[in-house]
Amino acid sequence: MLSRVASHLYWLSRYLERAENMARILDVGQSLALLSGHPGDGESTAIEPLVITDTLDAFRATGKAATPENVARFLAWDPNLQSSIANCLEASRENARAVRGSITSEMWETINDTWLQLQTRRRSGHEPIETEFFDWVKERSHLFRGVTFATIRRDQPYHFTRLATFIERADNTARILSVKQARTAPADAAGSVSDYYSLSAVLRSVSALEAYRDTYRDTIDPRRVAELLVFDPKLPRSLRFCFDEIEDILQQLPQGAGRQARRLSAIIHAGLAHGDLDEVYDIGLHTFLERFIRNTLDLGSAVQNGYLEMK
Repeated sequence: MLSRVASHLYWLSRYLERAENMARILDVGQSLALLSGHPGDGESTAIEPLVITDTLDAFRATGKAATPENVARFLAWDPNLQSSIANCLEASRENARAVRGSITSEMWETINDTWLQLQTRRRSGHEPIETEFFDWVKERSHLFRGVTFATIRRDQPYHFTRLATFIERADNTARILSVKQARTAPADAAGSVSDYYSLSAVLRSVSALEAYRDTYRDTIDPRRVAELLVFDPKLPRSLRFCFDEIEDILQQLPQGAGRQARRLSAIIHAGLAHGDLDEVYDIGLHTFLERFIRNTLDLGSAVQNGYLEMK
């Protein structure tokens, strides 16, 4: 496969997954902002989506007040922010248009219709930032993945599309868990209302609240949340699940060009497959997650260098 084609497919999928993740973060963030009940909590809760997505400096450069509405509008619609929902959906569509011959007609129609619906929403007189809009973004992402799974051949275009999804997803889960866990109450205050809502937000933002209840059947506990989202091999958005998939996908791609990517993936995967929560807490959960995020960024760079750049 040509590097150009692989690159378009890879970024098509990453941008779409990023749009969905942004919608998840904003939806939960706005709900938490309404529940903020302590003086001084308002701004810290409002900027939390910016901290998770590493866009706090970009938002402050706009000079706008850090209210939940301004933050949501910035992350959803700002034309100057590359990772805004609107820009991600447009970039995903442009990458799909560039490789229409390498994807199925159903895939193209789905992503193009998503973009057209986005323009209709924008022309309706306002740029929505409510739950209905965030649900729509998530549904369109789910629809595209379902159509892709149902229609495309299991060869290299399919593998690059899936690889991008799981790299982006693993990075997002680690960022959410790192920021949210850092804001939970200390151990001696565990069980507080603010602690409960913050941990519930972690689980809701990765569609894992039901999985937590099925697994532990108990109150929401910080250590169990971390265990589920880091090590559970059956949860689609856990770090372990993502890297189980990444490892399998990389084995299906050309081996020579991807040597560095496979090496980095194997190192990260081994830590998740054979590690345990006590080891994570020995070095510190935040430290572990920050290192994971850096390693995942390095993996993305290795994939870019090995497969996606013209040689």
